Order: sequence, then C-alpha cells, then structure tokens
Amino acid sequence: MSPLNNQRENSSTEPNQLRNLLHSNAKDLQNEVLNSGGAVPAEKLEALRRLSDLVGICDSAKRTPPRSRWPLIAVFGCTLVIVSILLFTGPRSTEIEMNLRLDQIGFVLPVRQVLSEQLSLASFGVTGVSQVELPRADRSEARTLVSGHDFDSSVALTAAGESPLLGEVALPDLILPAQTKVSFQKSEGPNRFRLTLPTTGLNLSAAVNGPVRVSSIAGSEAQLTFLSPKSVIFKAQSREVNLDLTFRDLPQKISPMPLTVQDLNLLRIEDRRGIEGLPIRRVSTILSGTIFFEELNGKKLTLHPGEVIEMESSQGEIVSLEFKDDIAVRFHGRVSGITSGPADIHQSLMPNWLEWLKSRQGLSLFWGSTIYLFGLVVALRRWLRAPE
Repeated sequence: MSPLNNQRENSSTEPNQLRNLLHSNAKDLQNEVLNSGGAVPAEKLEALRRLSDLVGICDSAKRTPPRSRWPLIAVFGCTLVIVSILLFTGPRSTEIEMNLRLDQIGFVLPVRQVLSEQLSLASFGVTGVSQVELPRADRSEARTLVSGHDFDSSVALTAAGESPLLGEVALPDLILPAQTKVSFQKSEGPNRFRLTLPTTGLNLSAAVNGPVRVSSIAGSEAQLTFLSPKSVIFKAQSREVNLDLTFRDLPQKISPMPLTVQDLNLLRIEDRRGIEGLPIRRVSTILSGTIFFEELNGKKLTLHPGEVIEMESSQGEIVSLEFKDDIAVRFHGRVSGITSGPADIHQSLMPNWLEWLKSRQGLSLFWGSTIYLFGLVVALRRWLRAPE
C-alpha cells in the first residue's frame, strides 16, 4: 500500500479511535463511580474532560469536501423544463364546437356528398357560364343562349306571375365530387345569398315551371311559361361559377345534415390594389359566435364581430347551416393550430398540456404534483443540512 493511501486511511481512522477511547474511559469511570458509592476521582474526570475536548478539536479540524451545487442546479433545471413543457406545448389537435353567425363561410368537401337538396327560390342567378339551354315553353321553342351574344355571362331566372299561377324556380339536388371547394356568402338585397362552386365535375341546372322571367345583366328580358316542369341547363366558361339564391322567405336550412367538411375558412380576401395601391388584406367574416373546447370540459370562448380566427387544419361536420339575416353555422370537429387576432399578434387558442391534464387527468395531476413537490422539499432540506 502506498504512503498516500496509508496517510488517508490513518486520517480517517484516528478520529474514530479517539472516540472509541473516549467512550471506553467514560464507561470505566462510570462503573468506578457506581462501585464507590458516588465518589468521583477528580484526576480521572479531568483527564476524561481533556480527552473529550481533544475529540471535539479533531472533529473541527477535519477537512470536509465542499458541498456540490450540481444536484441543486439539476433539480432546478428539470423543474424548469417540466413547467415549460406543461405551459408552452400541448396536443397537436383539439376537439371543438363552434356556433357562428357569419356573412361568409368556406370549406372543402373531403368526400362526394349531397351539398343541398332541392331549394325552392324566388330567383336564381348564375354568373360565369357560356351557354344556357332553355327548354320548350308555351309559344316558344327550345333554344340556346350564348354568352357575349344573348347575355353577358350572367343569367337570372325569376318566378313570375301571381298566386295561384306563380311560377316556380328551384335549384335541384347538388351532388358534388370529393375535394370540392364551397363558399356561401350573404349578398346585398333581402333574402339573397351567393354560392360559389368550382366547375370541375359540376352539372348545373335549374328546375322551372309556370311563368318564369329570364333576364341578363345586359338588360335583355323575356318571360316564358312552362306548361310542365322542365330543366334549364347551364354550361360553365370559367373555373368557378357564382349562384345567386334569392329565397321567398327566411330562415332557410341547407339539408341534409350533417355535412362532412374540412379546411373551414372564416376569412375573405379584399383586393384593394385598385384603390390607390392598397394591399390585399384578409378580413374576418364573423359577426358573433362562441367556441366550446370539448377537451377542456366545454370551456367557452365568446367571439366578437370581426374577430380573426384562423386554423392550420380542421376536419369535422357542419351540424347545421341556416340562412337568416346572416349565415348561422354549427360546426363540430377537430382543429389544429387555431389562433385569434391579426397576423402580427396571433394568439394561440390551442390548450397547453397543463390545461389538458387539469381537465382530463385532474386527480393524476394533483397527486403527481404533490409527490414531486414533496420529494423536491425533502431533497432540498437534506442538501441544506449536509455539513460543509
């Protein structure tokens, strides 16, 4: 064994030997006092006291390594990481329900489905068509109207006459292919709404019966009387068509429901480049509404007029879509990346892990936090009590 190791071993065993000697001498003196009837030898007591002082001096002079602060730093770092994860991260998606009043809404149909059943209308206008095939009517043969000659890309069919001989105009069932982008918008004028659809895979027609007025933006107008239900066929000339729907009265529901949708859009684009070079901007279409966060025990968020709500992705069902003085929509589904506010100060509405755990695993969160804090306090007290 090396001299250094011998020195270390001696330095660690010498205090113990002194303590053992002190304990042995104190025991012997105790026995002697008991046997002598309580007489305490002054010399032996003084020697024992000196030996006790020596043990104390040796203990005070013994060098101890400095207390490491790394455990405290590690505990603080782990706590900071855990709290940061709970507060600043959360689930990738959340389940919500929205009740909204809007002046415009857009969405995508992920699967082929019926957008609406037959809608009875007071007037039906179409913009973005190249031809209109009119069926045979009373005192009028079937004919085809051509854009640029008979009308300027827009045609309107209006129910004419008076009850009980009032004409009928209806939009037949709209069956749209998958990935169709749909937009509903409140238009100027009473009971009037606009439906915008892409022309791909769209067979567009209108059902007519009785006296119907056919007019165009160019000002031409003709009244036809159909003696039996007929179909007016439209052929599109652009990538999308606008259908102007004027109802006889409100409210009107779009059925059947629910409607499977994705990529819900609650914004509209305002192109103001022609107005002194102003930039394009995105404007909220929300008039009022509420959002319920289902995974947070139905936490309610009230929306204000014009509040900007954006979603990275959304998928679910439109439970109801109703035309009133505006567009009333009820949506239920899962969304991700939902934010509120202007583009420069977006505020995330997604729940963090702390909110999620509090709502879904409240008891587990309570006991886990209690155990962690108890262990933290115990470890800190032990570290503070450790000798320097």
